[in-house]
Amino acid sequence: MMVKKINRKVWLFAGLALVIGLGLFFSFLRYEKPIEENLVSEMGKAQIDTTSLVADAPVAQGPLNEDSTTVKNETQSAVAAGAYLMSGSELTGWKEDKRWPIASITKLVSAYVAESVMDPEQSVVISQTAVDTMGDAGEFKLGEIFKVRDLVKAMLITSSNDAAVALAQNYSQTKFVSEMNLVTKAAGMNDSQFVEPTGLSVQNQSTVEDLVKLVQYIWREDREFFQITRQSTDFIVDINLGVGRQLTNINQFAGESDFLGGKTGTLPEADSNLISVFDVPGFGEPVIVVVLGSKDRFTETRSILSGL
Repeated sequence: MMVKKINRKVWLFAGLALVIGLGLFFSFLRYEKPIEENLVSEMGKAQIDTTSLVADAPVAQGPLNEDSTTVKNETQSAVAAGAYLMSGSELTGWKEDKRWPIASITKLVSAYVAESVMDPEQSVVISQTAVDTMGDAGEFKLGEIFKVRDLVKAMLITSSNDAAVALAQNYSQTKFVSEMNLVTKAAGMNDSQFVEPTGLSVQNQSTVEDLVKLVQYIWREDREFFQITRQSTDFIVDINLGVGRQLTNINQFAGESDFLGGKTGTLPEADSNLISVFDVPGFGEPVIVVVLGSKDRFTETRSILSGL
């Protein structure tokens, strides 16, 4: 009798274990597929998220040489940067061949083109298209008339998109952009492209190396061009009303004694960019500093200079 009771208990526990085991087994089958589907889903998301805005940009290959000036340390926030002598020698930098949306640095090219192919005294009417362009720098209004020279000032000092569009429209935007790309060829900027005159398009891209070439080219062809960008303030005149309008430079370096010129550029997709030319004691020639994709372009530029 005792043996039967023991056998009954054994079978009872065995049956209970079997029920629990089957429950766990079917539970696993139930959740295995959703987990796999979620994993595939997350992998798909990862593939989308890693598609870069500048996917066609060259990516640095191979390990960095720790003794090289191209090494980026932990205090450097810019995606790419470099300091060069005006004659072309590199002083320091990293990812100098990285293509990046340069935003309103574009206006260095469009302003140079406007001065090169248009009469500085020519009158330009501000169109509705110009007024509707993103941004209100320069505070331009429909129907106002300004000289080409004054619109160039607005582009370089306040980074006015309206002024850039007004100039390009007056000349023919298609031809104007073609002239911009001809400048890049003349300057030897082989990794740069421009599709419009303001810099609002992320397709306007360049590299640190190419932007240095741009500065060298303009400096060689028209050194006075950068004088506009050095000024803290300037004035333009609405020809219709004969009323002056003050422009205030958005570049923090403007007005400083060692600053010889430059241009800012900002887009949400590109962070902040900056080209600067400085008179640095001990070098005997101007120093060009380019910073792309920075969270604090002015501080980083000064940091690069102090490390030279």
